[in-house]
Amino acid sequence: MTGIVLISPPAPNRDTPDPNGLPLGLIGLATMVKNLADVEIVDSYSLALTVSETIEIVNKFKPDLIGISLPFSFTERTGLDIAAGIKSLWSDVPVIFGGIQASVRSGTLLSNRYVDAVAIGEFEASFPELVNLFIAGGWDNVIEAQLGNLLTGNIPSLPDRRNYKYIENLDSLPIPDFSLLPGFPEKYLPRLMTSRGCRFRCPYCASAAYWGHRYRAHTPERVVTEMRYLNDTWVIERVSFSDDTFNMIPSRSLKIAELVRESNLGMKWGASMRPELLTVDDLRIYVESGLTGLFLGLESGSERILKMINRTHDLAKTREIIEIAEDLGVQVHCSFMIGLPEETEDDIQLTLDYASSLPASTLGFHIFHPLYGSEYGENPDKYGIEFESDQDLIGEIDAVAPIRTRHLSQMRILDYYHMARGIAEDRMHKK
Repeated sequence: MTGIVLISPPAPNRDTPDPNGLPLGLIGLATMVKNLADVEIVDSYSLALTVSETIEIVNKFKPDLIGISLPFSFTERTGLDIAAGIKSLWSDVPVIFGGIQASVRSGTLLSNRYVDAVAIGEFEASFPELVNLFIAGGWDNVIEAQLGNLLTGNIPSLPDRRNYKYIENLDSLPIPDFSLLPGFPEKYLPRLMTSRGCRFRCPYCASAAYWGHRYRAHTPERVVTEMRYLNDTWVIERVSFSDDTFNMIPSRSLKIAELVRESNLGMKWGASMRPELLTVDDLRIYVESGLTGLFLGLESGSERILKMINRTHDLAKTREIIEIAEDLGVQVHCSFMIGLPEETEDDIQLTLDYASSLPASTLGFHIFHPLYGSEYGENPDKYGIEFESDQDLIGEIDAVAPIRTRHLSQMRILDYYHMARGIAEDRMHKK
């Protein structure tokens, strides 16, 4: 039977495992073809494997087809290193890149001699067709078929990313088979994705370049079915929803909460929500359903900057929501960025002061990076962004400050980031 290996490349500067890194995309792809081929997942990102360790593991499987996922910009380099290592062992084995980073960097990837194709956008629906074509007639047969959403090096030009074909009915996809992931659930914190896409237009976000400014979702009933599957199969007691915005449509997320409560699963859950779509009444319903963790990407404590990045939440009302959530036993994590375009030192100080005033369990601060595919990343000159270091490091949020802005030098951004880290660490110790 045809052997397929799906790889999540390692982060270049991290040597500790990340249980939050569960590769939902690879699990979904593997589920689609598990009855057509012998499929293996090598999750080097979550398990903190090196490039050489990854290649050694892949070598044991002796695959016929390789898929490399790039959900993050900073794994592009390690992904290409893995591709080079694979090609040095088996030059005839096709290597396909996919994921958010691959979609927005398809042209660059296809110019690399170790990359045979790039799967752009959602690829679950096309993957079984690709595998059947490959089994029937090899890689040449796949190329001749000219599958939608699959780019190869012999195409005359790259298509507009806005022309991706989207899966309209997400419930038509099979439930992800987590048993295909080695080490699950012992080495992972279980996650589910209940929706795709985001209607908001935050200029720092690259998600829309992949999912589009469209929102599609599983039905609430399907969400509870997936939760029950995890609970019945592995006695999973808590799950995180990895949606960009779980409460994008409050009536839907409240229906999920209602069904979870009525199901008597007893599962706890956490999610990322937009504070402007969250009311106190909603919050109480979520808590009754099992909400124990709430992620809020607040980004700035400066009203001026919030307007510039298209954020609409009210700072005072958000503080009230956080206070009530914490009183109800929910651990709230608030995330902010340092070094946004047009941000001044005064703006950053407002952010630090605001973050310090919040009663959240934990605070997170990250250096702003102009991600490929985002408005800022695609148009840096327009926003006064100047690169000061290797652009291959874009996305290594906690490692480097890669830019200078109109108001802040690279070193000043780092100075404020370290101040912010001190605030975050103090909060952790107090809790």
